Amino acid sequence: MISCTEFIPAYSELFTYIEYKDGRQAVDSFWKYLFKPDGKGIPLVNFVKREGIKGCFTYWSGTLSEEAADFTMYLNEKAGWFKIEMHRCPSKGRLLKLKDEIGIVPYRDYCLHCDSYRDSVSQVGLEYEYDFSRVDKASCSLFIYDPKIYNGNAEIDKDTVIMDRRASDNEYFHPDFHSSMNNGIHYVGENYGISGVKEYLQRYANAVFAVDFLALKEKGLKGVEDKIVSIYAKEKALDAISTKNDGKTLSVTINYCPAVKHLKATGREVSKWYRHVDEFIMPVLAKEIGATFSFNRYDDETGYANYTFTL
Repeated sequence: MISCTEFIPAYSELFTYIEYKDGRQAVDSFWKYLFKPDGKGIPLVNFVKREGIKGCFTYWSGTLSEEAADFTMYLNEKAGWFKIEMHRCPSKGRLLKLKDEIGIVPYRDYCLHCDSYRDSVSQVGLEYEYDFSRVDKASCSLFIYDPKIYNGNAEIDKDTVIMDRRASDNEYFHPDFHSSMNNGIHYVGENYGISGVKEYLQRYANAVFAVDFLALKEKGLKGVEDKIVSIYAKEKALDAISTKNDGKTLSVTINYCPAVKHLKATGREVSKWYRHVDEFIMPVLAKEIGATFSFNRYDDETGYANYTFTL
């Protein structure tokens, strides 16, 4: 499993991988797929269909709080407009931090995927404007309005609802990132097959875990054990994992996958390709300590898995 707290680099590496396979236009095609307003993927469309422009406020209130964004959000239903001033984007900001810390290079057009929200709001007749001029500073803004009501004046008045949040106000924990990861793995599997899924996941693992490789070599099986347990700790699901390490063999049992649990709880279909996440990521850790890796069992219903590292 890739924890929802580690999703952003996986997202960026996915865009990079798709461009590597098929060029820049393929990334646009993926974004259209990922943000397809059918209610099964990115859920903004469900909110705006149910609540109109207020649905924008409801949707982003939840997601931006869970992502610990630094933002100010405005809604004026009477005047027909909604605005987000993103002072510090949690996604791009995280990528820039990771670039400094471990050398990951953010996908060059990473921020442009947010323009794909446009298709969702247009379904209810809303217009969408996005300002990408400050994305190099992890800052941006979007403006959504109802052309039947909005008169061109976004004045803040007594009818304007304002939500102002700093990153420190919330914990960074957004479980719905599992949905985007699930859709991303599915897209790769359907377009590039099992070899593509393996290639993408191992490229991701080599990029993200590179900073851990030296420590893994020094600590061996204990280092791998600690690394895997830390993923489930970040996911707040330590009950999902149990390990046995006798110094020669590390056995890992995943009692349930938090990602699979979230997907099923929110009515999403788990991709048939999702089962391969640990199967292809963990060998990267095994290689660094000179161990062999065996993926022994997986249950599609719960995400139960068992795998071993042997020196």
